[in-house]
Amino acid sequence: MSEVIHSSTKSRCSRVYASFTCLMLVLTLSLGSLTPASAQMIPPIDERIEQELDALLSETNAQPLEAEYLNLLARVNESTPLATRVRLYSYLAFEEAYAENFQAAWNYIEMAEAQINDTTLADIKSEVIASRIEIHLLAGERNKAFALLNDIDLVLVNAVTPRIRYYANNLLARIYADRNQYQRALEYYIAANEAVGETNNDRTPIRRLYLKQSIATMYTELKKYDAALEVISEGLTETAEQNLNHMYYGNFMLLKGFVETSLNRYEAALTTYTNLEQYASRTDSNELLVIVLNNIGDIDIRTGDYEDARDVLMRANLIAEELGDEYTLQLLQFNLGMVDVKQGRFEEGFPKMTEAMDYFRENAIRIEVAETLGELADAYGTAGLYQQQAEALLEQRELREIIYDTEQQRHIADMQSLYDTKDKEQQIKLLKQQNELREQLLANEKQRQLILGLFVLVAAFAIVIVFMLYRSARRANLKLAEANTQLADQSIRDPLTGLLNRRALQQELQQKQRRSKDNTTEDAMILLDVDHFKRINDHYGHAAGDVVLVEVANRLREISRDTDKIIRWGGEEFLIYLTEAEHDALPRLTKRVLDAIGAKPIDCEGTPLRVTATAGFISFPFADLNNNEMDWEQTLQLADLALYAGKVHGRNQAWGVMELNIPFEEAKPTLERDLPGAIARNIISVTTIEGPEAPTS
Repeated sequence: MSEVIHSSTKSRCSRVYASFTCLMLVLTLSLGSLTPASAQMIPPIDERIEQELDALLSETNAQPLEAEYLNLLARVNESTPLATRVRLYSYLAFEEAYAENFQAAWNYIEMAEAQINDTTLADIKSEVIASRIEIHLLAGERNKAFALLNDIDLVLVNAVTPRIRYYANNLLARIYADRNQYQRALEYYIAANEAVGETNNDRTPIRRLYLKQSIATMYTELKKYDAALEVISEGLTETAEQNLNHMYYGNFMLLKGFVETSLNRYEAALTTYTNLEQYASRTDSNELLVIVLNNIGDIDIRTGDYEDARDVLMRANLIAEELGDEYTLQLLQFNLGMVDVKQGRFEEGFPKMTEAMDYFRENAIRIEVAETLGELADAYGTAGLYQQQAEALLEQRELREIIYDTEQQRHIADMQSLYDTKDKEQQIKLLKQQNELREQLLANEKQRQLILGLFVLVAAFAIVIVFMLYRSARRANLKLAEANTQLADQSIRDPLTGLLNRRALQQELQQKQRRSKDNTTEDAMILLDVDHFKRINDHYGHAAGDVVLVEVANRLREISRDTDKIIRWGGEEFLIYLTEAEHDALPRLTKRVLDAIGAKPIDCEGTPLRVTATAGFISFPFADLNNNEMDWEQTLQLADLALYAGKVHGRNQAWGVMELNIPFEEAKPTLERDLPGAIARNIISVTTIEGPEAPTS
């Protein structure tokens, strides 16, 4: 069941993305008239050129504006106010960047920077740094853009020009929203809204409504639905008052319907979508209409009105065919397949869903594919096809691991970029101090023959300065070494829980293998997965999910020995590596793990959440096999298959692979692909441990 929430995107997932790029450039680059109070503090500008720049930004024909900007540049001279010159250079740089002429874009930025070397005006510096960040983003140089965030924060706090404050805060909000830091993004959107409030021109209501839409989207991402609905209501009222329905009514109503659906207010959501359907029909907005019909069908599926869902989705399908919108067609086919499955027509439904799933694997972003796999797994569960359900869940887990690893690498790259920037700043500062010292020593040398006593005094002073610089440099190097050590530690630790990550385990086992190739110690591995973690995120928010992961990590620490390794394996999966663990004690140890997690609810801001886990466990080495026969990764794969057997059989339990009953060479082909078959044919012996029962009230 998939809902689309914005008319400018074909996103399948139920997350909210502020995709307002069609308005972004016009909305973020200019703010016209100023209030008298702020005008007294703002750097001087050329009013005529500024008005012409504002007029060019209002052009809607999407034609390149470089020629017009160059005509304005021909009228600029040394007497033109600095703020106007810098703004014009920035706009020329943007035009080149949009055309992917990045070298020419940087040339214009360097011209702008050359103008501000001697200025202390925060507004002008903010515009140049913001323009540099924007061009880095257009060039795909995300790390370089991220490295400039501290620089712009330092100067933006002192900026007073509404246009620049609006543009820079809007830019920062977009960056933090892209990084899923929605609270930070919301703060910058609110700051941009304050800047808009200081203007009064034809563009003011357009920009104010754009910001309301962005702020409502951030509230939705943060699951602050009441706040989102309040902002949406204000936006709809102002949209009607300003006669801007053609720009904002559709998006506000789609967002309203999505929030109401998230709150399970299905009747209210249907009313919203019905009104929006009538609006789309009146305005011949077929692109909007097909989204609305899909969302109505989604609600019908949620409420069990399958026949109405089929009728609505078929109407949407006809419109999508006329539009030639292949992505939406596949989305509708997936939902129609879900209707078939819910009505017991499995042979008709699953081919539609799997065909659409193949299309999404090729054309959708990974996080959308992962969530769609969850819906497909639920459909398999409805049909009792547990093997296919397990395969879909396994593919979902692998894809989430890839997403998680990608985010980890992205985080490390950002941190490395930040450390590199700080290191360069320290080097520049030290070189500047050394140059100043050399100049002082040269001046003292010229005076040496005039006053010998002064020379002695200055020489002593110079020695003290050199010593202080040496100590300062030494302290800086120590801090840098400490920072590098912290960075190295971060590379083997999960930033949320503080647990080791899979890289740490790989390093540990490789070192252990090098230290003792004939290692005879008996270790063990317990791989566990938090049950129904997606429901926790969906119902209580990602912040609640983070609280659950941190508390699970703490409970695992409490019951583990100092010699054990606790690893966040990815997403909601954890791995406990037990050293010198007795084979017969493994079931008892695993039972302690399940009880530690599930026996006591987790408190999440006053709401008790009962959380359980499913586990798979195995000794290592398994069945006295050497590392060449079955290494740790192959052993862990058996534990992973045991875990999924537990998932398929109801969760809140653990499956342990205990014994190998036939020679390994005979068992190997079956173990690698069919754990249930290996159990059924008595190739291996397994034991099952039930988790804690739900506490009685």
